[in-house]
Amino acid sequence: MKYLQENQLTVLIVTYQDHRDFLTEALAKLNCQAKFIKNVIIVQNGAAYDIKDFIESLAIDELNFITIVNAKNEGSAGGFGIGIEKYQTVGASKLLILDDDNYIPNETFEFLANLDDSKVRAVYGDKIAISLYRPQHDMDKSRFERKQDVNEHFFENTVHKFSIMHKLHSKRDYTIRPVQEVCETFIAPYSGIILEKKDIVNIEPIQRSYYVYGDDTRFTIMMSRSGVRILKFKQAVSIDLEHSWYQDNTKDGGKEKSDVQLMLETDNAKELWRPFYQIRNGVYTGKKLFKKNNLIFYLNLFIYCIMPFFVYMPKTRSGFRNYRFFLKAVCNGMLGKMGEIDQSRFEV
Repeated sequence: MKYLQENQLTVLIVTYQDHRDFLTEALAKLNCQAKFIKNVIIVQNGAAYDIKDFIESLAIDELNFITIVNAKNEGSAGGFGIGIEKYQTVGASKLLILDDDNYIPNETFEFLANLDDSKVRAVYGDKIAISLYRPQHDMDKSRFERKQDVNEHFFENTVHKFSIMHKLHSKRDYTIRPVQEVCETFIAPYSGIILEKKDIVNIEPIQRSYYVYGDDTRFTIMMSRSGVRILKFKQAVSIDLEHSWYQDNTKDGGKEKSDVQLMLETDNAKELWRPFYQIRNGVYTGKKLFKKNNLIFYLNLFIYCIMPFFVYMPKTRSGFRNYRFFLKAVCNGMLGKMGEIDQSRFEV
């Protein structure tokens, strides 16, 4: 039996602002593969146009659309959260999640339609998900060259991805790949993931308190902990129509900066909100899900807070301002002060 069959897929897209140009292209690509798609759920997250009128104007008769309108932007957690809940009541057996600036090329559908499902499950078990490879977006350029992947142990006692223990390169943190050309990832983004309805029935709902950034991390952690193996194939890709915020803030040579570095180096206070959410939510996730040893965790926390002062922070007025925001984000994450942030906080 093949992995992807006719009428087996629901597609969930969350759209923000006015991305009608991107959405038009993404839906046109889906229409070419309509035989695989039972329905398309589109969540309009606070955008200022009528999504139903827009969909009707495209005259895409091959696809069945379900639209959900959030009157205000509820963040990724609110948008994908309500979309996944809707999928669980009206969706097909598989769910493909996309951003509104991604599309799936025909070659990916062909690969999935020819992938031997029984052979994959014979190796990885009955609970699998596929996270599509995003070549323009993926920070891990050597992903398909390695023979091993990090496992859950790698994340133990981390503070927003940081741990001094990573310097030890413990074998316990890595799992040898049973099939070298197939990557396995413990954490994955929403965009490009294909999951199965039966595998998320007992997964906790999307945590709306994250608002934006990190809610997909928590959701896929829970999937992995429930026994779902999240796989990547080089032949199964999604294409980004727009650069991410990270890609627009790269160093010379294309090396992407961390959110901490971006936060501390900017002169514009209005650019602080994205890394603030990322750091706050990442610290919260680490404390709630990965803290196993108090000594190691709080040592990591101390280093995480102090090191950027010496490594990244410009010794300027804006640098000290940004460092205070950085520490505030860490404190909020540790104390569980979550939810949407008042943007006026960054108008200083």
